[in-house]
Amino acid sequence: MTRSSALTGKITLITGVSSGIGREIAQLLAQRGARVFGTARNPKSAKPIPGVEIVRLDVTDDASVSDAIQGIVQKAGPVEVLVNNAGYGLTGALEETALQEARDQFETNFFGVVRVTNAVLARMRQAGYGRIVNISSVVGFIPAPFMGMYTASKHAVEGYTETLDHEVRQFGVRAVLVQPSYTKSNINQNEKAAQTHLEAYAVHRQRMHEVVAKGIKQGDEPQIVAEAVWRAVTAKAPRLRYPVGKGVLLSRLRRFAPVAIFDRAIRKESALN
Repeated sequence: MTRSSALTGKITLITGVSSGIGREIAQLLAQRGARVFGTARNPKSAKPIPGVEIVRLDVTDDASVSDAIQGIVQKAGPVEVLVNNAGYGLTGALEETALQEARDQFETNFFGVVRVTNAVLARMRQAGYGRIVNISSVVGFIPAPFMGMYTASKHAVEGYTETLDHEVRQFGVRAVLVQPSYTKSNINQNEKAAQTHLEAYAVHRQRMHEVVAKGIKQGDEPQIVAEAVWRAVTAKAPRLRYPVGKGVLLSRLRRFAPVAIFDRAIRKESALN
């Protein structure tokens, strides 16, 4: 059985397919044989994707998640492949970030992952098969000044996924991470900013904003992330982490570079020197 045929007919749920990475993932997996359901908070605003059925789902709402999953099960059967992609960025120094802003960030980026996963996991266990792919980021394993709560949410996803994989592997279910770096998408257009602005951080905050904007403009194509998801979904023995594009080098640097050298590299990349 080829890797492509391993995906044929699999009931696949991908959150956050309105644009960017999520849209590319949904399109690619549908092209390669999966029966794909893609989610959006407002399906009417999501452009159609060939071969993808759009369903309403808000990852921050228990009832919305439950209704969406039940609808998919009734229509097609239990979800066999889940890609947790929905999320947004939050910028601002940590001191500038209100606790409610931090809670909202985690409610989508972390608890949204947990909520949707829990909604499909029992049926995966019962079937003896499932593949859960959580879209993390390179900031899931490195710091990102002035994106601290976003970074913390991705670190949380990393710890959650690694632990989940150990717990569910006995049932034929695997949980893995895909870690994009800067990717050409509209994430910076959809991001939110902390409402408090402290003058003490103004210069470095603006520098980091410019670094991020440039990084996204020159970033990897979202198709590269979609290909990594496909590899993670179809691999017979998947790796825990799939760094993508420029993230491959960052992953190696994080593991092998001396701490002091890595620290200086982060500060230089973030224009903090």
